[in-house]
Amino acid sequence: MTNGLNLSAAREDYLEAILNLTEKQDLVRITDIAATLGIAKASVNEAVGILAGLKLVKHEKYGLVELTPEGKEQAAKVWYRHRMLARFLTDILHVDPKTAEKDACLIEHVISPVTLLRLTEYLEQTAPLKDKKENREEWKMETVNTRALSELSPGAKGKVVRITNPEGVRRRILDMGVVLGADVIVEGMAPLGDPMEIKIKGYRLSLRKNEAAGIFVSLEE
Repeated sequence: MTNGLNLSAAREDYLEAILNLTEKQDLVRITDIAATLGIAKASVNEAVGILAGLKLVKHEKYGLVELTPEGKEQAAKVWYRHRMLARFLTDILHVDPKTAEKDACLIEHVISPVTLLRLTEYLEQTAPLKDKKENREEWKMETVNTRALSELSPGAKGKVVRITNPEGVRRRILDMGVVLGADVIVEGMAPLGDPMEIKIKGYRLSLRKNEAAGIFVSLEE
């Protein structure tokens, strides 16, 4: 597990880049990572070797790069911090998207989990109200198409739009990568219907029905 693991900002950036590439293409190579980050292949090889030593990625010499389950979990946390910060900068402070992305990259590596949780709660409270005022019909349609994750059947797809679990459960869910804006697919159910298995951010996760009941998803049509 990665609990207590101190990763440098650069290594976190590598994990996030690999995660994003994995969602866009089935196979990820050193050249892909180098092109994404604008870094020489030799430097990427060295960094990936270190991440492999930490058991966060799998990589054979001249082969493909793949995140381990621990690596996916860590990468999802980095991705989530980045997304929340960028959203705060653009939606609340009205920073232009290009600057917001750049500043989010700088801030995401130093923000504390407590501050991030409070920021997330603030965004959840303010964004729906903003949407409702500015585009009432669109907000109304989004509400109609939103269901608790626990109500969905295998094969259902959507986007996480609200998390209402108690703080302790909520923090654990966020740490697992179930975050606002993430695409989710219901993969299946246990024989008795609990737990349920979902796919999110490129990896599979089991959730108890009572946990899934506090996660709301905007369904794809």
